[in-house]
Amino acid sequence: MARLRPRFVPHFPAIIFALTALLLPIGAINGQNNLLFWVFGVAVATLLGSGIIGAWTISNITIEREPIEPIHAGDLLRIRYRITNSSRWLPAFAIAISELNHRPLILGKARTTPTWPRRLTQPFAFAELIPRKSTITITAEAAATARGLATFDAVQVWTTFPFGLSRKTMLHAREQSAIIRPLPARIHPDFIASLARGRDLRAAGTTPLAGGGDEFHSLREHIQGEPTRSIAWKRSATAEKLLVRQNAQPPNRRLWIGLADLRRATPDELNDTLSTAAGLAIAAANAGYAVGFLAHTEVGHLPPRQSARAIAEILDALALLDPAQHSESLPPPPRSIPARIAILGSRPSTTAIPSAGLYSPDQITTGHLPSHATDPSRSPKRSWKRTLAEFLSPSSASTTPTTPTTPTTPTTPTGGKT
Repeated sequence: MARLRPRFVPHFPAIIFALTALLLPIGAINGQNNLLFWVFGVAVATLLGSGIIGAWTISNITIEREPIEPIHAGDLLRIRYRITNSSRWLPAFAIAISELNHRPLILGKARTTPTWPRRLTQPFAFAELIPRKSTITITAEAAATARGLATFDAVQVWTTFPFGLSRKTMLHAREQSAIIRPLPARIHPDFIASLARGRDLRAAGTTPLAGGGDEFHSLREHIQGEPTRSIAWKRSATAEKLLVRQNAQPPNRRLWIGLADLRRATPDELNDTLSTAAGLAIAAANAGYAVGFLAHTEVGHLPPRQSARAIAEILDALALLDPAQHSESLPPPPRSIPARIAILGSRPSTTAIPSAGLYSPDQITTGHLPSHATDPSRSPKRSWKRTLAEFLSPSSASTTPTTPTTPTTPTTPTGGKT
């Protein structure tokens, strides 16, 4: 990371301490009290020592943010920092690290404003001790409140050591990003079972086609030249003619997942559709299917593949999806890749792909997502007053009985999933 010059930040305790120290010479002059002059000198030395020692400590600190792994909305994002103290004599104490939610003017206008405040809570980490000439690793945690790309830039490293009077701050700048994927919904087991039985996605009673599988399909008359091992001898004796066993066609083990036009979808409908698509991709892959993703541009198609990397690419595409770039209909998949097609959408829509099935999240999922898991505006917020009250009386929350309230009928969110 690029390290910028240390700077002093106005600190409330330092201001109060300085104002109090200024009263000492006034009292010493009026009362001709030598002790007050000594106390004033100690106060000035303490204030200067706090600034000099703290600035020396923070100037020897370098920090590096490690690559951030993708997570799902509602999970905790863990940011690991490697902190190095290059000082040969002085260890570092009480080092705090926090991500800046804005672009500092010192970095110039070429850099973009970080986007993590719209998708994460404030990341914060604290190191009690960093020995001299050593490197440690600490972790900051932040709750992911919405899907998308969270970008980071400047990291603020600061300390109030010693005495807690002056705050010394240094900025370390490095652009980095983290992908927050949609929270996968739980897919109904019957829907996955219908795929495994080789049935059509919309009609559970569709008859399988004859083919070269292992399951029995029907009997037909023997054609001259066919091998005799497929002849059903017992049924042939009853029918007084040669009958051949015909097996069912094996189910197609490929699945395309597409999204309907989401330009007019509400935020809840968009989150539900993306969560359903993510859950379907994971559930189908666990069932042994090669899963692909149909984008609204043929260049963005992800062909069906059966690997963890393929599922990760689909989840990343769902995380970065922009509904404003959607077209009215999906481009058809390549004909060279025969596969089943499932198009998801919260509103009734049409498709130009004849073999595709149209589904809403309610049709193939079970359960409901908490609204705040994907909507940052509904995430629970904590004030500093509530946090301070819980800290001062930690047992009050567990000992105070909760007053029962009149039960009400819960409102089911449209298309919400777990």
